[in-house]
Amino acid sequence: MLTKITVDGQSGYIFANKALSAAQVAGTWTLMAGHAGSPPAATFATADLTYVATDDTWSEGALYHGGDVSTATKHMLNMGGMMVAAAGAPWLIMPIDLVGYVPLSGANVTSTGTKTVTMTAIGAGAGTGDRYPNGTGLRLFVACDTVMGANAPTCIINYLDTGGFAGATTTFTSTASLPVGALLNTGAAANKYNPFLPLAAGDTGVSDIVSLVWAGTAHASGTVIIGLCAPLGPAIPVPATGLYNKYDFASAAPSYPRIRDGANIQFLVFQTGATTSGGTFMADINYAYGG
Repeated sequence: MLTKITVDGQSGYIFANKALSAAQVAGTWTLMAGHAGSPPAATFATADLTYVATDDTWSEGALYHGGDVSTATKHMLNMGGMMVAAAGAPWLIMPIDLVGYVPLSGANVTSTGTKTVTMTAIGAGAGTGDRYPNGTGLRLFVACDTVMGANAPTCIINYLDTGGFAGATTTFTSTASLPVGALLNTGAAANKYNPFLPLAAGDTGVSDIVSLVWAGTAHASGTVIIGLCAPLGPAIPVPATGLYNKYDFASAAPSYPRIRDGANIQFLVFQTGATTSGGTFMADINYAYGG
């Protein structure tokens, strides 16, 4: 790898910065994609309940990481991160590959019952849409695309596992009035999961999102997405405002997390306290490829 970097120049650098458009809630995780900055704020546009696969060409704000390198493989060498905000510390910053999403709005958020998703199951093909064959390693979350209204319904997501078997479900209790980007399934209360929803016993990933169910009640207003992603590496801690922290993946176990061809790199942030509106986020990644 050292020769590939120093002699062949097979390395690069990724940088992202965002400004929080609203104060965040203590103990929750936030998807930064919907906040303004670089890349621009995503709106997750498409028809309701229709799965959209994303990659490094996603028009709503993907970070360029050098393009496809197959048959070589690309890996993160290190990652740095910083938050500047009057409150909210300490924070955690986690890189993810946002493989795709399903938007819900209107009556699909404000009425109870089953909301059936249109999605072609992830296969084992060679395309970047199948970059995690059969959905191996993929995880689910539900994030606010706009501010949520009152009520805290039970949310049930039905999915297919990596073998395509039906009947797998995962459940959490939502939270009322969450801000843009907040993950509804996260928090410090009962029936919360941080940052991803648990999979059924024995499952190792998600190949298809079948439906979402609001039970007991529904949110009074708001829009959400069901996110399907792969964690790219461990969350790095940011102990205090303005403190830049760098994580060396070379000495980690496992080392050098892989960035697959087509990866749509986004970031999740955990706040111990309520991060103030206008707080600034920054992250950078050095990567290299070889093989």
